[in-house]
Amino acid sequence: MKKAFYVLLAVLLLAAGGAWLAYNSLDVIVAWTLEHYGPDVTGTPVHVAEVKISPRDGQGRIRGLELGNPPGFSAPRSVRIATARIALDPATITADVVRVRELVLDGAEITYERGSKVTNLDVIQERISAYVKRLQSADGESVGSTGTKPRADRRRFIVDRLVIKGVHVTMTSAGLRGQGIGFDLPDLELSDVGKRRGGLTGSELAEVVANALQQRIAQKLLTNLDLLRKGGVEGAIDALKGLLK
Repeated sequence: MKKAFYVLLAVLLLAAGGAWLAYNSLDVIVAWTLEHYGPDVTGTPVHVAEVKISPRDGQGRIRGLELGNPPGFSAPRSVRIATARIALDPATITADVVRVRELVLDGAEITYERGSKVTNLDVIQERISAYVKRLQSADGESVGSTGTKPRADRRRFIVDRLVIKGVHVTMTSAGLRGQGIGFDLPDLELSDVGKRRGGLTGSELAEVVANALQQRIAQKLLTNLDLLRKGGVEGAIDALKGLLK
């Protein structure tokens, strides 16, 4: 009996130690998760320069988050986010649904590259959507669920305030030989992201961001066709027209 008691005590101590280590190592866990699971979600390499998150007050910062380009595209990367500031509710950090009081993506550089048939952003968006649908299917959710059905035991997030600002887009294609036209996007703010569904998984949250950026880029191109004539790249007008086909 004593031996069994000591074994049980040792297991409990190890579990408690593991929970304490996980709670106090959010930096390492978040960085590893982004770089390990990110490529499965986006279909591109993912790299992060630095992650700092305090489990005590929930304040954090991610620097230098980069997504590579899908196969078949020439630019070295598709997206680089200079800084992502995050404010978590500390009481929910270890809960099934984490409340994010604020998430600010600041200083994003996006390369909008036209391939033979689609853009690199189209490929990434489709990859994220396919990943989300696989998870929803595994969870027994139908696409477009309102959240009334039970969801599988995955960590989910509700974001009170999501801000995307300081976005600069460079349009390019193979015909431009690495050159392109740059333009800025207006800042975007969303509220209560995921609240109606009882929280979104990380991949679903990524889908929200990708869709929002794609819509803003499309609006910019449709309302500013003169961008095609202000690139300062001699002889590139025909290549630029191809970006909108």
